[in-house]
Amino acid sequence: MKKTKIMRTAAAITAAVLISGGVYLMFRNDLAQKLSYRRLKPFMPDIAVFDERMPDRAEITDESDNSARLPEDKKRELTEQVREVCCNFDGSIGWLYIPDTGINYPVMYSGDNDYYLHRAYDGGYLYSGSVFLDGRCAREFSDGINILYGHNMRNGSMFADVINFTDESYFEARAVGWLTVSDSVFRIDFFSLSQLECYSGFYDVTKDISVWLDGLKENSFIWKNIGVSEKDKFISLSTCTGAEGTSRTVLTGKLTEV
Repeated sequence: MKKTKIMRTAAAITAAVLISGGVYLMFRNDLAQKLSYRRLKPFMPDIAVFDERMPDRAEITDESDNSARLPEDKKRELTEQVREVCCNFDGSIGWLYIPDTGINYPVMYSGDNDYYLHRAYDGGYLYSGSVFLDGRCAREFSDGINILYGHNMRNGSMFADVINFTDESYFEARAVGWLTVSDSVFRIDFFSLSQLECYSGFYDVTKDISVWLDGLKENSFIWKNIGVSEKDKFISLSTCTGAEGTSRTVLTGKLTEV
């Protein structure tokens, strides 16, 4: 009896130590992420223009209409700011922003799909990693298929909000995002939300775009008919669906230069 009691006590102590260790690691990682993001703030583009000046997708009836385009002075200001980010951080290639979400990050590129998994924009270790472009894609976003990766963090950062797009009302309210690169600004019109396996053919960025689109539509449980074709350029935001398993939740949009 006494031996059993000792064993139970030891087990309880071990469990408490493991839980405490997990809480400490979580707190440490969250703090490191906040400090990293704070150091990035002086370089952040002025995203207010997207909230103040641009119409919602429902209001855009003609892409040639000036209301669907960004004023030249604002475009010049944004691209200059992104060029400054790129000059200060070697792997930076652009800035991604989705209004009314927590997605407001530099986009990184290393030529592979490992480097930025647990590295910050400055190359230092960071558990939450960075948002980065698939290493097989052209860093100038000149390819038809462009896939971005980001962790689904418990604290709601990085690509955690991609999961929220599974709610159609949430999707509808946030159907437009923005990608700024060193010489251009793109509006992202989101039209698809899918859940795929990490080994899915969807991740073959060399695939024929029409075949890729057909596969995406087949696997999408939200699909908006906004008019897409193999002549368009696309961007997908991919993140883990849950803490375990091989499922990925993917939000896809069409890129239109403004």
